[in-house]
Amino acid sequence: MEANIVFNARVKRKDSSRAVVIAVTDSSVFDLEEEEGPETDSAANENEPFKMGAAIPFMKAVQGVNEALLEMDAEETLLFDPILLSKNHSPHFRSRIECSAVHYGLEISRFCFCGPDDFAESLQSNGAKLFLSAGRDEVYQVWEKGIPAALLYPQDIPESPEPLRVLFMGDVLGLGDDAAPLLTELGFSDTQLQHITAVKGAMGDFAARVGEMRSRFRQGHSPLCAYLLLAWGPRDVCADALKTLRGWGLEADEAFCLAGAPRGPILAQIRPHVLLDLGLQGPHTLPADG
Repeated sequence: MEANIVFNARVKRKDSSRAVVIAVTDSSVFDLEEEEGPETDSAANENEPFKMGAAIPFMKAVQGVNEALLEMDAEETLLFDPILLSKNHSPHFRSRIECSAVHYGLEISRFCFCGPDDFAESLQSNGAKLFLSAGRDEVYQVWEKGIPAALLYPQDIPESPEPLRVLFMGDVLGLGDDAAPLLTELGFSDTQLQHITAVKGAMGDFAARVGEMRSRFRQGHSPLCAYLLLAWGPRDVCADALKTLRGWGLEADEAFCLAGAPRGPILAQIRPHVLLDLGLQGPHTLPADG
């Protein structure tokens, strides 16, 4: 089924050559778990907004970054451009999704309604630099298509604006091309190893755009913060991971080398909106319970 794209007339179109398009699933932006059944498609509740979902803190933080960039330069074109992806083509559902975005003041530039089979194609055709979902399986499925994807880290909806916090799980970033034996020993599969080179290349473009944005702001006064966390790699791997990020043009605000120590306390401290674990669903990636 060919994707149907609806542009949001309330949001100014961004420069496609400069904007950082981030695609977010409808079930992450809104809570749709209780919205199943025939009543969902009725015209009676078409104007009733869905409840807020896990991506709302991210959406608000992204808008804060855009606002700060535009305050410095009203002609700025390097901006985040969030789009919403949905597999539900129902006219009433579509209308309610758009109504919900307006209700919560979300600057979603376009709504892409696509079928399950052309999901990845829709990401590519919309120029998505990153795919976000609260669903772990969905994130890994997109990574397998060669498209950068990240997990939305669960957190409460803030009462006041907060900086956008992006966390790179960087163990793989610090490993060279000769690291295959080590990863095999740690339990990663051949399929996962095949993704490493492609993953690094795809992630570099996103990191470069974020780094350029981040460079516009002073340390400690930025609406955009980047973190690096190594869960199991030694300190020399941590240093190499930092070099990789710097080579892409991104300076991490803070870096943590845990060497196998529990990650929960650090994650609770950072509370990242976006958690990039490089799509490797292996024994040493972030567990479901954090």
